[in-house]
Amino acid sequence: MTPSTGGTTIRYADPTNRSVREIVRDEQVMRRRILAALADGPLTVPEIAAAVERPSHEVMFWVMGLRKYGWLAEIKEASDEGYFRYQVVEREGS
Repeated sequence: MTPSTGGTTIRYADPTNRSVREIVRDEQVMRRRILAALADGPLTVPEIAAAVERPSHEVMFWVMGLRKYGWLAEIKEASDEGYFRYQVVEREGS
């Protein structure tokens, strides 16, 4: 991705970054993987990222979406490192 700012083109240093379109395309697969990672108990975003083997910034994108639509909820107390832990919300029919 190379956005333009006037006459200057910005190139991101890390070519492994994926576009939002690619991330959204993977949402259903990642939802299952994230929910499976949380089956044993609450985790922070970095812990979830390690479990699903994806970068933390991508996992944050999915976790916030899952939280927004009622799949996950954060535990109000932060971890010692300052991260919130997320847990699966029990849903009807699941």
